[in-house]
Formats: sequence, C-alpha cells, structure tokens
Amino acid sequence: MRKVIGLLIFLSALIVTNLSADEMFQAVDPKDATLVKTDSSKEFCNVCGMHLTKFYKTSHATEFKNGHKEQYCSLHCQAQIEEDHADKIKNIQVVDTNSLKFIDAKNAIYVVGSSKPGTMTPVSKYAFSTKEEAVKFQKEFGGEIHTFDESLDMAKKALIKENNAIDEKRVPMAIKGKKAFETMCDTKQTKDFNSVGEAKQYLIDNNVCKNLNPQMMQAVAIYLYNPALASDKSKMIEVPSEAKCPVCGMYVSKYPKWVAQIKINDGHVHYFDGVKDMMKFYFEPAKYEHKHNNDQISEINVTDYYTLESTDGKKAFYVIGSNVYGPMGEELIPFKDEDQAKKFMADHFGKRILKFEEIKKEFLF
Repeated sequence: MRKVIGLLIFLSALIVTNLSADEMFQAVDPKDATLVKTDSSKEFCNVCGMHLTKFYKTSHATEFKNGHKEQYCSLHCQAQIEEDHADKIKNIQVVDTNSLKFIDAKNAIYVVGSSKPGTMTPVSKYAFSTKEEAVKFQKEFGGEIHTFDESLDMAKKALIKENNAIDEKRVPMAIKGKKAFETMCDTKQTKDFNSVGEAKQYLIDNNVCKNLNPQMMQAVAIYLYNPALASDKSKMIEVPSEAKCPVCGMYVSKYPKWVAQIKINDGHVHYFDGVKDMMKFYFEPAKYEHKHNNDQISEINVTDYYTLESTDGKKAFYVIGSNVYGPMGEELIPFKDEDQAKKFMADHFGKRILKFEEIKKEFLF
C-alpha cells in the first residue's frame, strides 16, 4: 500500500508546476538554490523539464569530460544520462538535503525509500554528507542507507517501469500540448528531441510559441519529445519493449514516431527505428543474418509522420533530403497522403518525393 501511495504522489507531482516551498518537501526558496547552468535551460531539468528549485533537494549536477555542465532534478533523471552517456561523464554532485549545498555524489550517503516524496520515482532518494545525518533522517522518516553506486543501480533498474508510468501520466499533458503547439506555435519550427528538457530549451531559444505559461510550455515540450503520447495507440505500430532494429541494434520502442516493420509469412516481425534502416534490410536481409527473400514478406508498414498512424509501406510517399532527422540521421520521411508529403517537402526543404518502388539503395545515404 505504501508503494502505491508513493507512486500516486510522484505521478501527481509531474503535472504540478507552481507549488510553494511550504507545500513540497523537495522545494526550496530560489535564493537558497545553486543552479550550475548559465543558458536558457538553467532553471529546469535537462531530462524531464521540471523546475529545479521545486525539486532542488533531490538535484544532481553533472560535469562532462568536455567541460559542459548539466543539472537534473533527481537520481532518476541522472540515471537516464548514465545509461546513455556514462563514458562522457567526469564527475557528479548531489544536493545535501540538510545544507542545500552540492557535495561529491560518490562520497554521499543516501536514504532510499523514506516517507518523504520521491522525484520522478515512488521510491525517494535523499543524499547526505555524513552517515550520521543520514541515520538521523532515517530514524525520523524511514528508508534504507545506501551508497551512491547502490542508489544509482536501483534507479537504473527501475527506469523502464518508472518511465512507462510517467508516460501514462503524461498523456493528458501531451494532448493539451499538441493543441497548444498547433494553435499557438510555429509548427514549421520542429525537430526530434532526446528529452523533454531539450525540447523545452529549443522552444525558448527559438521563440517557437507565443504567450504560453510555464505549465503549457511544459505540455508542449512533452508533446514534441514524444508525440505518440497524444496519438491513438490503436492505430500505431505496436512494438515489443525488447525489440531491436536488426540493422543498427537500437531499441525500436524508444522511437515511436519513426517505427517501421516488415512481417514475414511465417509470422516473424522485424522492427526498425526508421524507413532508412528498413530499406537497408529490405534490399539485403542476408547482410543482417536473415535468409528470407522479399517474396516471403506479407506486410510492410511505416509510421505516417504527421498522424503517427501505421501506413502501408508500399503505398506510402517518402520525402528525402529534408532538414528533419530521425534516430539514425538523414531519413526517408513517410506519408500516407501525397498532399501531406508535398506540404512537408515545402516546409522542410525536401528534395524529392518517392514512391516505394522508386527507392533505390543509393538513396540510403
């Protein structure tokens, strides 16, 4: 029961942007917060986009080997960066819950699972500069004592489950964000983003939207990061979480707006993180350790760029040479409707529209 209550608390916090320091344990007065960034994203987490002073007591700051610094609202978001960029990290700091100063995360003592709310997780994680302070906090609020490495490992293992829960909670925000983006923003100014925070910074730096309050700006950023959240999932290509692209090896479910699939007569399905990789496979399946030929293909489906709906790949229209990039860089952008393909080509400097049978190996960059 306690874990269920914790999950509800942390999910509710994802859509709250104006709580005062008295209403939320993690929050502090802005004058007491140390923000390590100096650009337009300095006040929000680069992963989830949440306000850093409102979730300050769980904040982590990372310095990368190239000297760049980022700040994250939680160990959950820090773990996300560790998963993708561990080899680029120089050092990590964490806010000491008592002093509100940054300390070396490697030397910090964490209390995991206390009765205080977690940030981006139902299992709270608060750091302390000494074991004595951690034990004192533990006696009052419960939880277990752990090192940074132990706490980070727990955060990494929980990422998939927690991100799925977060995505479910973000659906109504994404739907609102979609409406706001289409009515109050320059829809020609868009691209793919690696995080909500990255999308939010892009919106600010490029003045994409007019007269958006902070909560609606967050909603638009959530939509742009993962437009699939605002789409009818029953019309999208469903991808198993463990499915990897046979061409590049990436997990396809991470890129729902780019999914393509090839179904074989024997029931086997190949999933791809873009049309480009799908076509590479289509032309040379043996190169990727598959022996079937194209006569054994029962279906080819791609994701329409605007609607995100599953579309017959052999009937779709593909724009090449645009300024919109997919997970693997330059991409063939698919559309169910030729007029939409023409509109996209005009808006994004596309060079040509191809039908499926017109795609050649030499067009695959």
